[in-house]
Amino acid sequence: MSSFLPRGLLLAALLPALSAPVYPSAAESPRENRKPETQDQDEKDTGKGFRFVFKRYPSFRFGKALRLDVRANVQTDYRSFSPELDTKEGAWDLNRARIGIEGKFLKHFEYEVEYELSEKLRPLGGEDSATTISEGWRDVDVNFTYFKNAQIKGGKFKAPFSLDQLTGHRRLDFVYRSRIGDTLAPGRDIGLMVHGRFFKRGLGYEAGLFESDGENSRSSKNPGAERTFAGRLTATPLRPLPVPAVLETAEFGLAVASSTVPEGPKGLRGLTAVHEKFFPLPGDWMFVHGERFRVGLEFNWSPGPFSLKSEFIHLRDQRLGQSVRGADLPDLISRGWYVSGTWAVTGESKAPGIEPRHEFLRKKGFGAIELAARYEQIRFGSSEHPGPPLRHQRAPNVLSASDRVWTLGVNWYLSRWLKVQFNGIREKIEDPVRGPIPGEDVLWARVLRLQVAM
Repeated sequence: MSSFLPRGLLLAALLPALSAPVYPSAAESPRENRKPETQDQDEKDTGKGFRFVFKRYPSFRFGKALRLDVRANVQTDYRSFSPELDTKEGAWDLNRARIGIEGKFLKHFEYEVEYELSEKLRPLGGEDSATTISEGWRDVDVNFTYFKNAQIKGGKFKAPFSLDQLTGHRRLDFVYRSRIGDTLAPGRDIGLMVHGRFFKRGLGYEAGLFESDGENSRSSKNPGAERTFAGRLTATPLRPLPVPAVLETAEFGLAVASSTVPEGPKGLRGLTAVHEKFFPLPGDWMFVHGERFRVGLEFNWSPGPFSLKSEFIHLRDQRLGQSVRGADLPDLISRGWYVSGTWAVTGESKAPGIEPRHEFLRKKGFGAIELAARYEQIRFGSSEHPGPPLRHQRAPNVLSASDRVWTLGVNWYLSRWLKVQFNGIREKIEDPVRGPIPGEDVLWARVLRLQVAM
């Protein structure tokens, strides 16, 4: 576990002279990175008895001792493909149906409880289900805020790794997360984390210990998965430099995670944008054993109505004793990146989260319109290449498989609760033999999503 600590110190050079206020990080936790709605900005807390408030969402208050906000989010998708692709969800899919509560109690405790209902309404079954959204409890955690720069969070929540994975589903710029955010980041797990921000939010840190390797990994579903350490630093190092003011809010991040994966077919899968498998062969899993180490780099900048984000993740899986004769194999390497940008055509500021100035119908307006584009790649292979490249689960030289994806989108914010997204997606599969449609290396998808959230 100590192997990642020197890497975590690489951002020490970013500390000097961080002193001016900045926009909150797009992946700041807790509360899914939304605007500070739970800080009683809608209404000053008078501390008087029980009352009910409904401005952005239903909220129950009891003096200053308890606040309970009711949250809900429903997302339904219509999808079409070229060439035709049969999926378990079908053309219409209830992607999310979540209900939850969050709030504060006894001044220094924040809590969150969220439950996913979609699979009760749309059962899929099978461990290779195309969806990555699982039934049951999602975020269930408590955050102790007495020490502002060293808050303590415990329960089930996302490990501090990957800008895209940590961005809340209500605030996604695209219908689907990036391939690396969906596949290479750990995701949720049960754990304990210390986090805080210094220099007027100019430097942030998160460090946690988790029960296993996160819900995005097969090892988390098997007995014997070892604990995972994950840490993340974010900073705005351009602020003390003589640069234009618009550049000062550019945020950079470094994240690491280390765990030990027990022996067995527990390698990561490669999934397309619509969550169909392209690595390894259908029904197969790569055999791994030993350390799983992740490192990620992030960039996040939201000047005015624009945003620019980029991320790179490198993941290494050891394969100790995994050859057909019991010898060690070269490490499996999974890595990828993306670059994305958005523009709120109607002029709303992007940094705190777009909220239309003139809501559709209610204020006789059109809402807010945002254009979005993303280009990304994810690749799977081996660190060394002895012998011919093969697709076998225990191949010393793993035949590489990659997916390059273009996504173009339009987001229409009708109101603070309603959002419509349309994405056109083009994917280029390097090895179509392992793809969702054998022999087809170019896949197109069109996805229309309606989101109702409060």
